[in-house]
Amino acid sequence: MSVNSTLAQAQMLMDQEQYDNAYDLMQKSYEEYKDDSEFLEKFALLAKTMEKDDEAVKYWEDLVNVNPNSLVAYSELLDHYMNSDKYKYYVTRAKYKILNQKVSQSIDDYKKAIAATQEEKDIINARFLLAKSYEYVGKTQDAIDEYFRIIEHKDDIAIYIKLADLYCESGDRFSAINILERGVKAFPEVIDLSEYLAALYIKEGKYEEALKHAKNIFTKIKAYLMKGENEKAYELLMSVEDKENGNFPALMAEYYFNKKDLDNCSQYIEKFNQVSPQNPLVYQMKALVCDAKKDLYGYHYNMGRCYSYKQDYELAMAEYLNAHRVDGTKPDVIKEIIKINEAKGDKTSLIEFYEKLSRTEPDNPTALMGLGDMYADMYEFRDAISYYEKLLKTGNYPNELNYKLGICYEKTKDFGTAKEYYEKYISKAPLSPDIEKLKEKVSKMSNGNQATPTANEEGLIDKIMRFFGK
Repeated sequence: MSVNSTLAQAQMLMDQEQYDNAYDLMQKSYEEYKDDSEFLEKFALLAKTMEKDDEAVKYWEDLVNVNPNSLVAYSELLDHYMNSDKYKYYVTRAKYKILNQKVSQSIDDYKKAIAATQEEKDIINARFLLAKSYEYVGKTQDAIDEYFRIIEHKDDIAIYIKLADLYCESGDRFSAINILERGVKAFPEVIDLSEYLAALYIKEGKYEEALKHAKNIFTKIKAYLMKGENEKAYELLMSVEDKENGNFPALMAEYYFNKKDLDNCSQYIEKFNQVSPQNPLVYQMKALVCDAKKDLYGYHYNMGRCYSYKQDYELAMAEYLNAHRVDGTKPDVIKEIIKINEAKGDKTSLIEFYEKLSRTEPDNPTALMGLGDMYADMYEFRDAISYYEKLLKTGNYPNELNYKLGICYEKTKDFGTAKEYYEKYISKAPLSPDIEKLKEKVSKMSNGNQATPTANEEGLIDKIMRFFGK
């Protein structure tokens, strides 16, 4: 019997006030469906109805383990714990507040939970939850303090890593190294801790220390390359078995860069790009090669790509503009500037760069559509038509271009041409809720009714123009 069938049968028994039979049925099905949140909620409610309070609490507790977002379970447990278990009461109340997006209010409850128990495991649990709440509200130092209190009770690999993460995020790499040193002493066999520590030592320029802790061959190679011991790095590179790993071509590229062999370096950068596409490091490495070749445009353009993939669009834009100042004829950088300005909605800059792109690539659909949309938004419909018609001649255009042309011609009172474009659009009609209204409009035009659109029609036209202009 499926869970749905079981619940339906239990509900039928309850409707007939056969609660004992319904309870027996669900109790027999418990082991099979104890991971189903709907089953647990129904079972807990039935137990509560029958005043089986201890059983109800068990099923509510099961429910929050299966579904940690169950407000009804937390609410029911709060009522039970209020007089029976202060520790559980405060922890549950804190979680209930978090579910109601009142994270800052949970902090005081977690503190009260800690004060309400002497059990070490409960204290550690409450401190961990308290630390997470501090993190959420941006109180990083308070979170760090709580995590430290946890490892004073018990060493925990995850807490050492969490502390190092928090220190790194706040720019305190020195403290991150110190806590990882402590973690490595406590867990010398744990590779993740040693590798994290080695990576931080590399960033600090302490390559000998990095080599002491590095477990991974790629980390060792990186340390040797950064240290300038290229032949030791190359020897290890040649011993690598997993040459399909993305680290291999990246480090080979770095090796050849150190050797000033820029051609081989570029080849390995491309190999790295194949195994790790859209990786910011690819473009950072390309930028360094361009810098070594005194290619100022290439340096700024590739640094722009690097920042774009890091989603740091302000720095990306600054680099792209620098590249454009070096060479204003390159369409690639203009396209990147357009992408960022489209996302920002910077219409003034968009017109400038759409025009620049149309001069370098006269048939570019992005430029032609963009300029048409810009002028249509400014109610300069004849200018919009000129760009839309140019795009039409390329043969590379979406169906909505016909609609936009129909609107523009209608706005300029050329109803006959407007009707032609509307009909073209309808012939390839998308699944649009507005298509019937458009057919009605065209029908009126066919009957010689070419009056100026009503206010409602104007609103609809503007709405659709905005939609297609996105």
